Amino acid sequence: MQTIACLLATTIMMIAEATAAVIPDLHFRRLDTRDGLSSSQVNCIFRDSKGYVWMATNYGLNRYDGYRIRHFYSYDKDSTTIPSNRVDKVEEASDGRLWMKHDMSYSVYDPVTERVDRNPSLWLNKLGVHGSIEHLHIDSKKNYWIKTIDDGFAYLNPQSKKVTHINFGYGPKEFSKEFGITDYAESKRGMLVISSQAELMCIDGENGEILWKNDYVKNILDQYNDYGLYVDKNDNYWVITRQNTLFTYIQKERKWYNNLPDLMRAYGFSNVPDEIIVWDVHYDTKGLLWVSTDHMGVLVLDFKNREWRQFTNVKGDETSLPDITTRRFCLDQLGRMWVATYKNGVAMCLEAMSNFSSHAVGDINAVCEDKAGYYWLGCNNGGILRLDSRTMEVVERHTKESLGLRSDIIVSAFTAQDGSVWFGTYEGGLIKYHNGHWHNYLASDPGSALTTNNIWSVTQDKWGHMWIGILGGGVARIDGKTGKQRVFNSDNSDLASIWTNSVQRGKNGWIIVGNSEYYSMINPGNFKIENGGVQQDGNTYTISSGTNHAYMDTRGLVWLGSASGVSICDRKNNTTTLLDMKSGLLGSNVVSITEDTKRTMWVVTDHGVSNIVPQRQEDGHWSFTLRSFNDRDGLQPGPFNQRAIWCTHDGKLLIGGQDGLDIINTLKIKNDAGNERPVFSGLLVFDQEVNVGQKVNGHVILDEPLDVSHKLRLRYSENQFTIQMASDNGGLNNGTRFIYQLKGFNDQWVKTTALNPNISYTSLPTGSYTLCVRMLNDDGTMGKVESQLDIVIAAPWYRSWWAIAIYVMLIIAAWYYRKDLITESDKLRSRLKELIEQKRQAAKDKKSKTEEEPVAENADNDIEEAVIIEEDSDL
Repeated sequence: MQTIACLLATTIMMIAEATAAVIPDLHFRRLDTRDGLSSSQVNCIFRDSKGYVWMATNYGLNRYDGYRIRHFYSYDKDSTTIPSNRVDKVEEASDGRLWMKHDMSYSVYDPVTERVDRNPSLWLNKLGVHGSIEHLHIDSKKNYWIKTIDDGFAYLNPQSKKVTHINFGYGPKEFSKEFGITDYAESKRGMLVISSQAELMCIDGENGEILWKNDYVKNILDQYNDYGLYVDKNDNYWVITRQNTLFTYIQKERKWYNNLPDLMRAYGFSNVPDEIIVWDVHYDTKGLLWVSTDHMGVLVLDFKNREWRQFTNVKGDETSLPDITTRRFCLDQLGRMWVATYKNGVAMCLEAMSNFSSHAVGDINAVCEDKAGYYWLGCNNGGILRLDSRTMEVVERHTKESLGLRSDIIVSAFTAQDGSVWFGTYEGGLIKYHNGHWHNYLASDPGSALTTNNIWSVTQDKWGHMWIGILGGGVARIDGKTGKQRVFNSDNSDLASIWTNSVQRGKNGWIIVGNSEYYSMINPGNFKIENGGVQQDGNTYTISSGTNHAYMDTRGLVWLGSASGVSICDRKNNTTTLLDMKSGLLGSNVVSITEDTKRTMWVVTDHGVSNIVPQRQEDGHWSFTLRSFNDRDGLQPGPFNQRAIWCTHDGKLLIGGQDGLDIINTLKIKNDAGNERPVFSGLLVFDQEVNVGQKVNGHVILDEPLDVSHKLRLRYSENQFTIQMASDNGGLNNGTRFIYQLKGFNDQWVKTTALNPNISYTSLPTGSYTLCVRMLNDDGTMGKVESQLDIVIAAPWYRSWWAIAIYVMLIIAAWYYRKDLITESDKLRSRLKELIEQKRQAAKDKKSKTEEEPVAENADNDIEEAVIIEEDSDL
């Protein structure tokens, strides 16, 4: 350990002397167990053809889609899962299946069925590759190279189904059974393989021939090891021993170098360490060689200019490497370099992060740029600094002792039209610097309009008059020609509050005043004052009235930063939009606001910076697209200070905070997702993850992944669901948002929030819909590529086809029953009429008979009534 520590200390001292004219500052984004990675030890990183990034670890396989991680583990009772939680390597075949190495075994993951085949040798056997797999590799053309345990070495072309064999044997053109392959690498002549004894071999797979063998490394080391192999674009061979030796064969010289320091010195590198333990090497797209090391981070070598730089872990810097020991590299299809570390996850190098820089120059309360391009910084109890914007070196430092001032606490800064620089202080009044001369304005000066010496903000109107924001004293005006001063406060004007936090000249030329009662506007021509508040659709927001910073942009929108977020007031439409943490701000306490040269807005909170793009809608109202940055992007962790913001003439954003000065190159900040394809990454039903083949409520919802089938059918009882979105970019901490519409439900395009890329629906009615999704660019425009998902919400059981069929059958049966009933009723009515008629006739006959035979009347009458009664009873 002492040797390693001494080596590391010596190396760091050497790096201080190394130049970096060509190799840029490299910054990294991290992914570790805090983000959901199953293990901190990452053995392999692989980006597949769909854009998913697979990370093989000592405990499980991880799939990253740019937004979230999905885990794959081994379960003894489920043979469709990976056979072991240790995954060493991942490769993709031409059919999209992923081959995984687990110690001495292999498995194959099918992304369509999301099942794992634990015995892929059976599939190879059907194609003519016999025996069990000892070691397998899939090359860049998707051909298979397999060493079997019992049947020699095989080459398989999956397109032509051609299989060539090299038999086991000990001749020059035979494959030794004891040749235990540890790695493969493609060369111009054939496939290079290296054994656990450091034996090299070159194989022509198409012809099934061993081209040559080489024992140079074996003869020197003569020891068993898990050797690595790499072939660069010049066909040079790199044998990685993971010790203090790195064997390199240079084709032009036809010479071996036995370690990296000797190679570097031979090619003119200076300040080279004596020992470097190498874990991996890989060239990037710029021709720079990346070297993964033990306890030295990553070395980047430029052989053309004979320069090298070291990048390692820097405590407190989230954009540095997460670990000093790095193990593997992965150069993905988009040219990004990924780094797998020994004990702290993975990192991805991102060039865009070079547009962020942080400089530890003290606690910075105020910033501005003078006419000569120098940066002026106001420190919190440190006076005033002047920085060279090219070298970022402090060229001047002014304190209260050197200038005879009352305070070293500078809280505001401003550059006037004549080149003078103005500073506001806490309890030190107003300071002016012009042509080498300093002047201090105090409240105690004769004729002073400064009611206190707490100068919180400074600006200038178009006529050259200075306007001063005074905390507890309103607003003062200094005539640019005469120097005469005038104050505006609640007693002598309509100003809503004397507690002024900011002043700024707006688009309309008025002075925008941020104060404890939202904001006020002063017309510098006639001194008319208008006070403003916050409203939307006539409803007042319950937000803090204390404005930290008020700013009117070139569109005429008034932006108010407060503890509640940023309120954007559209005075023309009398509406206000509130953006806060829910909208994607990194905290709701907004401390400063400005507009850049591209007319996009920047809002700074305590611990983050957000770029906001306003867009006017067809109805005249505004929408806002937001993207946020923090210390993981290269900024200081914060907190940032109030109103410490300035946009320079060349588009750079200066932001002051407790840990120094941050600079953002706004002209190079671009996240054009126009060519990215939206990916339907997953499904949640009632917030429960649904996997392919998984039974939910007694049935399988997904037979295939959504991004494969592009179809989703749900029961009526399952109509509360979430589609997890991703893109085929696969980059770390992808901040790109989505815009979508659901045809058949609502034709309006809806944006996902900055914090939640998912698309959710609750109680979606029965019917057929099409979900259309595109990427959302930073400027608020839609990407070019659209992904679609057909969604069907089945009707409830009582509205299903079989229920409707039963309803129809019942209706028909009821109709027939009613018809029969009517027929019987008609018959009964006829019978009744007959009986009534018979009764009437009997009555007539009885009457006639009574008149003729009075004696027998009673007897005959009794008989007739009995008959009628009997018939009525039947009826």
